[in-house]
Amino acid sequence: MSDDKSLDHLQVMIQQVVAAETGNLSQLAAIAGLNLAEDFAEANLSDTNLSEAELIEADLRGTNLRRAQLSDANLRGADLRGADLRGADLRGADLRSADLRGANFREADLKNARLDSANLSYADFNSAELIEADLRDADLRGANFSNSKLCGIDLSNAKLRGTNLGYADLRDANLREAFLMRAYLGSANLRGADIAGANLSEADLSEVKLSRARLMGINLKGADLSLADLDGANLIRANLSSAHLLCTNLRGADLIRSNLSSAELRGTDLRSADLSLADLFNANLENANLIRANLNLAELGGANFSGADLTDADLRSANVENARFVKNKGISQETRLVLLRRGAIFEDTTEERSEVLI
Repeated sequence: MSDDKSLDHLQVMIQQVVAAETGNLSQLAAIAGLNLAEDFAEANLSDTNLSEAELIEADLRGTNLRRAQLSDANLRGADLRGADLRGADLRGADLRSADLRGANFREADLKNARLDSANLSYADFNSAELIEADLRDADLRGANFSNSKLCGIDLSNAKLRGTNLGYADLRDANLREAFLMRAYLGSANLRGADIAGANLSEADLSEVKLSRARLMGINLKGADLSLADLDGANLIRANLSSAHLLCTNLRGADLIRSNLSSAELRGTDLRSADLSLADLFNANLENANLIRANLNLAELGGANFSGADLTDADLRSANVENARFVKNKGISQETRLVLLRRGAIFEDTTEERSEVLI
């Protein structure tokens, strides 16, 4: 008899669900007596309407949410480890402190979503849209953001070690104090971004666009910035020691008190750059363009200026002890003699230096 009652109850519930004039899962779950926060782990909820659903701390591990409508949903503290959210609509969704490790967000729309303090390590955001999303203090280690749209995103203080941001659009993004050690940002667009105080040591920023970017106090030690565009960038007190800057555009950049010791600057465009008080000890500036560059009070000891164009460059009070000059444009005979007296080495005029030393 009890089995008959259970069957009758199930049939009534099914009829109520079918008759309900809604496609909203939270409302249908309530009719069916199901708990959205507990009963849908590993469920197939693809193409489901969950807009504005209350899913605080919900267990949605491994759930299929492909193309699901989750705009303005409250998923704060939810467990979405390994969830499939490809193509999902998460505009304005609240995912603060959620566990999203290994989740798949490919081509998902997360505009204005809140993901601050969320764990997104090894999540896949390839070709996703996170315009003006909030990811402050988020854990994004090993995540994939290649080809994603991240304009105006807030990634301040986020953990991005080893993250793939290749070809990502990060214009006007906030990356202040972010941790990006060994991250890949090849060909990314960071024009106008604020990256002050961030750690990008040993990161790959080859061919990246950083014009007008704010990079004060940034750590780029050992980073690869070959062919990057840093036209007019603010790099005051930046650490670029041992960085690779081959053929990089640093025209008009502000490099006051920056550390460029042992940096590779062959063929780099430093026209009108301000390098006053900068440390270029043992740097390689072979064939660099230093027209109108300000090197006043700079540390140039042991630097290689072979073939560099120093037309109208300001070398006043710079330390040039053992700095090597050869086949340079823009150095007058008078300037050459002054530099020789201060310890510079002109490899094409060894006899002249001997006379000066006498």
